[in-house]
Amino acid sequence: MLLRPRKFFFKNKQKKRSLPNPKYGKLLYGQFGLKTLQPLRLNNKQIFRYKIFLKKSVRRADKTNRRLWVNVFPHLPLTRKASGSRMGKGKGKLANWVANINAGVNIFELRNLRTGRAIHFLKQITYRLPTRTEIITRHRSKVSLIFMKNLTITEEFF
Repeated sequence: MLLRPRKFFFKNKQKKRSLPNPKYGKLLYGQFGLKTLQPLRLNNKQIFRYKIFLKKSVRRADKTNRRLWVNVFPHLPLTRKASGSRMGKGKGKLANWVANINAGVNIFELRNLRTGRAIHFLKQITYRLPTRTEIITRHRSKVSLIFMKNLTITEEFF
């Protein structure tokens, strides 16, 4: 089942620019997080695939209490007119749902994973995302800073 809102009033909404929310810039729940450095738009299929990948990779048989949080949800409806249709006659039918994500938002958060595993899984998501991202950590362990084409790792001290 793909992600979409349960109830909505209007299927044709304007996709306005939104201001960055500083609440989602820091880690809220987990120890590791994936933070976007550029704005992007993800549709419901992409978010669902990333979520399933991380759930499968984080899963473990013993009781380690590993957790995963997805901090984005596709609330905006995206409409599209049929190809080959003439101009006019309305905006178009509902195609899919998207999430507008601003720069500096934590998309995913992980808890109770070893540092190497968490960085590995978040790197795999980074390769699939179309923007620059940053892996942030909460604890003060020595994390080797790896600077790649679209990935940086930083530490947050609370």
